[in-house]
Amino acid sequence: MLKAKIVEVGDVGIELNRLKAAEGEDAAGVEPLEARLVDLSVAEAELNERVGIVIAALAKKGGDVAEAEQFLDAVSGIDAGTDTTTKWAALIASIKNWWEKPGGGKKFVNRIGLSLFVLLIFWILSKYSGRVVRRGLSKGGRFSTLLVNFASRMAGGLTLAVGALVALGLLGVPIAPLLAAMGAGGFILGFALQETLGSFASGLLLMIYRPFDVDDYISIAGVEGTVKDMSLVSTCLLTLDNKVLVIPNKAAWGGTITNYSGRDIRRVDLVFGIGYGDDIPTAIAILEEMAKGHELTLDEPEVSVEVIALADSSVNLSCRPWTKTGDYWRVYWDLTQAVKLRFDAEGISIPFPQRDVHIQNAPDAST
Repeated sequence: MLKAKIVEVGDVGIELNRLKAAEGEDAAGVEPLEARLVDLSVAEAELNERVGIVIAALAKKGGDVAEAEQFLDAVSGIDAGTDTTTKWAALIASIKNWWEKPGGGKKFVNRIGLSLFVLLIFWILSKYSGRVVRRGLSKGGRFSTLLVNFASRMAGGLTLAVGALVALGLLGVPIAPLLAAMGAGGFILGFALQETLGSFASGLLLMIYRPFDVDDYISIAGVEGTVKDMSLVSTCLLTLDNKVLVIPNKAAWGGTITNYSGRDIRRVDLVFGIGYGDDIPTAIAILEEMAKGHELTLDEPEVSVEVIALADSSVNLSCRPWTKTGDYWRVYWDLTQAVKLRFDAEGISIPFPQRDVHIQNAPDAST
């Protein structure tokens, strides 16, 4: 069929050239012949493409296609004897034919446009789905801020991922092999990232059991700081001196977690030492008065002042007022300074460790 079409194109091309060279009435048939040559050239290009597909399939089956490939290479394209105008007309007609035929350019462009539209719709849905999940989980305060943030991000990400798969399907990309490849890749990646997956699982447990939340001051993995953010693999802390610490969730979940902000109120533990010669009831009365008189301490629970130890060089008294968690350090610092000044004013000593050295059998100074 291809050979016959090539011969037909050649005959029409010869006849067209003859008419163009002729004068008078014969030249009137040039225009319809040019249109026919364009149609034949397009048909030849289509046959050329189909022959190429057949040759490629035969080659995969082990067929001898060397001679056929040489022939196809020799006849590919528009006939060299055709003039430039006809070549361009044939090229345009070929493009138009590709555009109009089933599975051609129009369908391809439509697929791209539809895929982009679907992707845009799912992108918008991902934004709204994240907000909907955030609002739903935030009602009632049953879930931590960390879990709400994670769930909203995951909802948006999953929605966008589904949209991407749908868009690829509309483009004609086979989804099943892609999902199978992703599954196999995930299985291999799981072995390579065992530590990260451990932190991933720990992150889920931290979000579910809620030992801490955003803006809590905690101690984990031997470090302290304010929780600023958390992902499935790590927790971000901000220290008091403004350093950012990133703690793997596996290390956080595997150790002791101390949450200093977990309750609304907190006890301030202060210890003051007085001398053995000082009056203990007077010192206790002063501590109770100052602790109860501070504007940030609470009436309930009551302040507790007790003798807790008879140390080497002092009698240690504990002073334990209660305050709101956010006022802890203010109360701690204020009372520490105020008690020192009051003890000095009342003549109550705050001893420090001392050691007396006795020298026996000292030599006579006169010698």
